[in-house]
Amino acid sequence: MAETVSVTELTPADLSETPLLRDHMAPPEARDARYEANYDRTTLWYDAFWREDRGEVMVIAPLLLNLARPLSQARILLDGRPVRLRRRRFQRHEIWRLPAPARPERLRVEGQGWAVEAAVGRTRPERFAGRNVLLTISRNNDLQWVRDYALFHRKTQGAEAILFIDNGSDAYAPGDIARVIGETGLAAHVISAPVPYGPVIRGISNPHRGKFFRSAMMNLARLRYLYGARAVLNSDIDELIWSEGRSVFDMAAAHPIGFAPFRGRWRVPGPDAEPPLRHADHFVLPEQNVSCPIKYAVAPGRLAGRFNWDVHRLERLPFKHRFLRQDAGYWHCAAVSTGWKSGVRLTMPGSDDFDAPLKALLEDVLGGGRAPS
Repeated sequence: MAETVSVTELTPADLSETPLLRDHMAPPEARDARYEANYDRTTLWYDAFWREDRGEVMVIAPLLLNLARPLSQARILLDGRPVRLRRRRFQRHEIWRLPAPARPERLRVEGQGWAVEAAVGRTRPERFAGRNVLLTISRNNDLQWVRDYALFHRKTQGAEAILFIDNGSDAYAPGDIARVIGETGLAAHVISAPVPYGPVIRGISNPHRGKFFRSAMMNLARLRYLYGARAVLNSDIDELIWSEGRSVFDMAAAHPIGFAPFRGRWRVPGPDAEPPLRHADHFVLPEQNVSCPIKYAVAPGRLAGRFNWDVHRLERLPFKHRFLRQDAGYWHCAAVSTGWKSGVRLTMPGSDDFDAPLKALLEDVLGGGRAPS
């Protein structure tokens, strides 16, 4: 019997109807059409939710930049009651905290000549409590890829649930994602988040600094949904995790601080593979078999779970490479991609070597999968 899969939407506060805009991070010569479409100038915060166990409302926001000053001069209201806001800034997002002994319905910010407000949600940890959870962020990935990703990790890693953050897909509806995941037997929650992802910015020292969305969503997941999970695996739809002896969930849960980071290696489709390509086609080693960036599993209830989660690290955790595991990793499937970041990987040349154990595993685990209708 399939698990129930639920769907919710973010409740962001948008500045489009106010005189305020977030300053650009890119120099004028770097503001091309892709930058303009992806840089977020108008979201003041992504989501607000009440933590009953903490007696406070928590707010997940993009970096304020120039918006910090008007916010500091504004009135902060929970259901009309003034409260004091405490901000903590991270590399690409912020977390705000407001005292609230009872759950309010609305958060409102009133400045000089402007105001925005949005609903305050509830935490939803019960679906994930005590479970091994996949955390992934996606946009317009093929539904067959979504299904195979979820099914592979249920069968090989013991995943029990998935928190799926959909960044405004227009190829299908959030309900379609929920239906496909439900077929895999995982408990799941789909968050519809149609806000800008953020661009790669040319001409600054950190070209990824304007990608506010992803790290913010990972910490929304940490603080609103996953704080009661046994272990959480941070990975993407095109990544298939492997481990020796035990799952990466078990590795994180058993680690003294609850952290299990590992690297990946590329795999490309076999020479006889025909579109539409799937994970199961990826068993050939590329000509240049370079390593891929760190991904990780983390136990939210341990020390590592208190750090902010970022794409390839726990933010501000020192000496992260000392924790790197050699008994776990991931296969990065080159053609499981829409090409949104770069089309180069879609034509990555393969070598004459193939991974026979991986080919057999993929056939065993995914070979019988059917394409979603």
